[in-house]
Amino acid sequence: MKISASLLLIILLAAMPYADQIYSRNKKANQLYKKGEYGEALKMYDDLSVEAPLEPKIKMNKGSAQYQLGDLDKAEESYNQAAAGLKDKKALADLYYNLGNTQYMQGEQLAGQGKQEAMDKYKAALGNYIKSLDIKSNNKDAKWNLQLASAKIKEMQNQQQQNKNDKKDNKQNQNKDQNKDQNKDQNKDKNKNNDKDQKNKDQNKDNNKDKQDQDKQNQNSQNDKQDQQKPEPQPAQSKQEDMKKDEAKKLIELYSDDEHDLNKKPEKPGVAGQKRVDKDW
Repeated sequence: MKISASLLLIILLAAMPYADQIYSRNKKANQLYKKGEYGEALKMYDDLSVEAPLEPKIKMNKGSAQYQLGDLDKAEESYNQAAAGLKDKKALADLYYNLGNTQYMQGEQLAGQGKQEAMDKYKAALGNYIKSLDIKSNNKDAKWNLQLASAKIKEMQNQQQQNKNDKKDNKQNQNKDQNKDQNKDQNKDKNKNNDKDQKNKDQNKDNNKDKQDQDKQNQNSQNDKQDQQKPEPQPAQSKQEDMKKDEAKKLIELYSDDEHDLNKKPEKPGVAGQKRVDKDW
């Protein structure tokens, strides 16, 4: 929607010969303005403001020409200067309306640039439309533009709140993602530690098994060593020899009373001197 931007020009009233000249030249400037020759009209308004610096209506008309040329900041300045000395209520109502339009358009430019200062301009425009309607309540254009300014203010407020909520949500999501990554890292470290513990358990298990195998091997080796050191039984020959000595001793004792018999010639060949000896093995 566009604002109703039909700016209002002020017609000076001639009261004396000098004022008649000012009035005539202001009227000519107004005609140029209505033809759309805003640049030429502005030159005449500038000259008139120098010749009649205390005339607020010339400053107001100058502001209207600056507005049409797109110089909104200078137009706002001219309107504010005119408002300071303007006593005519009808003219003052028109000035507030024109100033409101200027500030509304400033807000549009700032909003297009994404600047929050646009809110201040919309609010200023709203205030001037209200001032204009307080003086001239039947100004339909002022009522229409007031509604537009109010809608812009509400729109910007909603957008600011939405941006605030989005920022909050983004921060929460960021914290959530951060916590998720942190938990993921903690789980990763935990799994890593578990793997390390399991590895240590397996290593200890292998070491215990190796130790048990080594102990078993050492035990077997010790048993083999003990078996090697255990005295082996003497061959039967040694025992037999000992028994032969005993037998010989007994034979000597047996035949000691008859030494002549020992030298006797045996009755049968091959059996002399033999005696059966019972062995106990």
